[in-house]
Amino acid sequence: MRRFAPGLALFAAALLLAGTAWSSAFTFEARLGYFVPAGAGLRDVYKNGLTFGAEVAIPLSKGLCAWAGVDYFHKDGKLTFTQENTTIRIMPLFAGLKLQSMAASVRPYAAAAAGCFLYKETNIIGTASGQRIGFLGQLGLLIKIKGPAWLDISARYAWAKFSSGGEEPFTTQLGGFQAGLGAAVRF
Repeated sequence: MRRFAPGLALFAAALLLAGTAWSSAFTFEARLGYFVPAGAGLRDVYKNGLTFGAEVAIPLSKGLCAWAGVDYFHKDGKLTFTQENTTIRIMPLFAGLKLQSMAASVRPYAAAAAGCFLYKETNIIGTASGQRIGFLGQLGLLIKIKGPAWLDISARYAWAKFSSGGEEPFTTQLGGFQAGLGAAVRF
């Protein structure tokens, strides 16, 4: 639990930031995305893959929302030289702001957030896990389906630098590009 504390604190702070906005309408979204890692090492070993996530947006003022969420990426791969099995999990917890048009049925938006990227890689060499602070930006389009239901089409780029220790340190990115679709409900 201790290693997740910074990420959970960041997520909780985003929800508390909204304060009395809980009495206003808020939006919950379930997401499915396709993740392309920015780090060449991750891309070579794990390729691209699906992500799953959830977001919440809480209005602060007209068109401005507190925005928080979590994504989950889990993928198996083969180590570059030995071809041994390896597994990675990356879970960014993020909180920031979303600015959206208040048009009736089609709402373009831009969002930016800071996040705590939790990661764990397991293979024959050992296990590496921890967290890194990173950032993400997202552009999207909310399209009203019917009543409180919305479709979210988005593109996101996340940045979280990882540097290993040891005799032969390396640096890579835990973030990358993600195209996504979301099913949102406004309460």
